[in-house]
This record gives sequence, C-alpha cells and structure tokens, in this order.
Amino acid sequence: MEANHEEGLREFRWGVVGCLSILAPVYTVYGVQHEYQGKKFVDGKVFFDPLPPEMQALAEVVGRKIEAMFGVEALAREIAETRIPLIVDFVEPPATTLFHALFASDPENVAL
Repeated sequence: MEANHEEGLREFRWGVVGCLSILAPVYTVYGVQHEYQGKKFVDGKVFFDPLPPEMQALAEVVGRKIEAMFGVEALAREIAETRIPLIVDFVEPPATTLFHALFASDPENVAL
C-alpha cells in the first residue's frame, strides 16, 4: 500500500468577505481562514477588527469599492456586536448579535 504524503500536509487558505445588508444601508468586511489537511476541510476561523496584516490592504479596497458602488457606510464593530432578542437561523439569544441579523449567522461558511 502506498502512503499519500499529502494527507499530512496542512494548507491555510484565506480570503476577505464584503457583506452588504439588504435591511440597512450598511456593510461590513471581515476575513476568513480555512485550514485543510490534504483535501479535507479541518477548521475555519473568522477575523474581524483588527484583521491579520495579510488581509488588511485587500479589506480596505473591498470596503472602498462597496462604499463607492452602493453609497453605504461601514457598520462599526461595537454596534455589530450589540446583542439582540431574535433567533437568526440557528443562533439564539443571548448569542444573537446585530451582525447575525444584518449579514450572516455563519460568517465562516464561505467557499475559498
């Protein structure tokens, strides 16, 4: 039996996500990192402010493009973290935040 050496290698893929709310004239930009072992997904992480250095420049470009195209403002992180008394998908109070309601209940779930 031949051993597949790729199974032991860990690979990290990252990206920047720009989200425009359809409920309010606001947007947010955040980073995601996915870890793979071979072709198997192992873990996902979400990064809000401050973003890792490798994501910062791209996040600024994405934010400027969203502002120019849609005329919206960035939602401040402290406002996005405000707890709300709503159930959003599978997120229930007290864990539900304004971010979940305006953008995504599972922010790390994006294809990279």
